[in-house]
Amino acid sequence: MSTKSKSTDMRGLISLTKTTQTLLAHFQSSLSPSQTSSTPSVALIPGSSSVPEPNPLEIVKVATTLLKSHTTTLSLLLLTPPLTPSAIVKKIGDVSSEVLSNLVAAASGTAIQGQKDQLGDLMRVELRIQARRLIGTWGEVLALVLRFAEKREKATGKDEGPTESERQDVLAATGVVWEACDSLLKVCQDGVVGLVVKKAEQWRSVLMDAVEELKEWGEDVADEDDEDKAEGSDEEDGGFGDEDDIFGAANKLGKGDKDLKTLLDDSVKRLKKVSMLYQALIKRRLKTFPQSPVSADATNGESTEALADPIQTLDQLMVLLKGIPETVDDLASAFYDLDEEEAKDTLDKCCREAKSAVDLVKKSWTGTDDVFTTWSGKWTAALEAA
Repeated sequence: MSTKSKSTDMRGLISLTKTTQTLLAHFQSSLSPSQTSSTPSVALIPGSSSVPEPNPLEIVKVATTLLKSHTTTLSLLLLTPPLTPSAIVKKIGDVSSEVLSNLVAAASGTAIQGQKDQLGDLMRVELRIQARRLIGTWGEVLALVLRFAEKREKATGKDEGPTESERQDVLAATGVVWEACDSLLKVCQDGVVGLVVKKAEQWRSVLMDAVEELKEWGEDVADEDDEDKAEGSDEEDGGFGDEDDIFGAANKLGKGDKDLKTLLDDSVKRLKKVSMLYQALIKRRLKTFPQSPVSADATNGESTEALADPIQTLDQLMVLLKGIPETVDDLASAFYDLDEEEAKDTLDKCCREAKSAVDLVKKSWTGTDDVFTTWSGKWTAALEAA
């Protein structure tokens, strides 16, 4: 191949790379949190028939697996001299026109026309986040392609291949893409059930941390004798105590705050019961969520409104489970401000949210009574009696 032909090929690679970078920016924008799906997106697995794949997670899984493979090949092309523009151009074209377009369509799209959404809001958000991150990592590989191509375009001698520093850059960028691919593949493998269980466990952990902090704060009741001693020490040091005395005294319970202390103890008891609810919901509702639509046989032919759209019910449940720890944060703030009325109102709100979660899924996903149905009645009574 003549030098002129090589130069033309290299310029073509540079042009394609820059165009693809613009395309990646568009893909990432379409996956941003501010974007919402409008019309349903139909994505096809490369090489499949015209029939839409019903499960978007399968499309994401196939696209991600292909991207990992293409990235591996591309990294080898960058590391092996001489740089071959035609091979790299083909590889970039395969990734942008097939793999990434299908990945973005599946991650950002709504349910296919005429079918119910199988993923729900939580999974849709997770797919957008993971896919956006993956595209960002692949953009770093693309940036290396541009750097290598521009370097070879200016070079006049024999292509000696990448320097050791450049080799390390390629390996590092490839490794980051692999990691992002594996993370997205794990989401697809775990499915909706795996994701909601993981999120609920995280939110329960946040809730328990808040409860423990409240409990410790309530046990730190200022002792009157210690206060007297602190006043004496203030005189000795010119009227300045330590930092905790100066900035912490305003939001510490005193021995005279008996009503607030009683409310705090009641709050801790109730919140521990709410934590128990998370455990029960994870075991009896989230882990048993049907991976496929509930059939009429499963309900003995009975139809219920609750089963009209299980994924919508799941979405509503997850919103409540996410919101409860946030309400507990507000409760803690009320206590730290020594605002008894606000603390009462916020505690009531937290309990209402927990009971709403129970009521939402009191019956099983098949619309029947089960162990959780019976347990939830006892739990509600215990919460109200606490």
